[in-house]
Amino acid sequence: MMERRDRYRGPPRRRGYRNGPRKKKQFIKKFREVVILDLLIHGHLEEDKPSWAKTPIAQVLTFPDFVLYEVKLNKNSDIQVQEHKTYEEFVNEDKLRDVLKKIDYKELTSTSKALIQPILEKEVLNYEEEFINFFNNSTSITPRMHALKLLPGIGQKHMWEILETRERQKFVTFQDISDRTSISSPTKLIAQRIIKELQRDVKYYLFSKTQKYE
Repeated sequence: MMERRDRYRGPPRRRGYRNGPRKKKQFIKKFREVVILDLLIHGHLEEDKPSWAKTPIAQVLTFPDFVLYEVKLNKNSDIQVQEHKTYEEFVNEDKLRDVLKKIDYKELTSTSKALIQPILEKEVLNYEEEFINFFNNSTSITPRMHALKLLPGIGQKHMWEILETRERQKFVTFQDISDRTSISSPTKLIAQRIIKELQRDVKYYLFSKTQKYE
């Protein structure tokens, strides 16, 4: 009996690699706080589709992981820019739907870019305890780099001022930092650092989980 010859079909393909590595599906945890940065009722203008075929989109920022997403939007809802609720509340009210993708700062609209810093400065206040803990307990990342120096405007002089002041007595509020050091607006520095992390203009990530979620 002749042996049946199998055709050579090449090496076996790894599952999910037909068109390259499979991208991680993005989602927002239902209890995560979400603030609306911009509403694109007719989708992205540059998208090569007729207007009726475009997906209504909301650009959002989540807290306290500080990650940017584009989410399907119910264009018939009364949702507003800067509205702030949990993701579950937005979904239950039929304002937001599924997550489309995680995005970077460069993908934000001009409206989103204009709003993100004042929104961050405001929202950081809601997580004051966590950020005060950073000022009180942050340590060196490398022998030559302290985590405090990763905040915009914090150089060697400010770093030692903060370290010496917290050694005498731990900070308790943002106002306490302003009163006992020359740092006039800690919330502004934190907001600027988060934006740099969203811009990917950093080597180390202190606050945003944008890189971790990939």
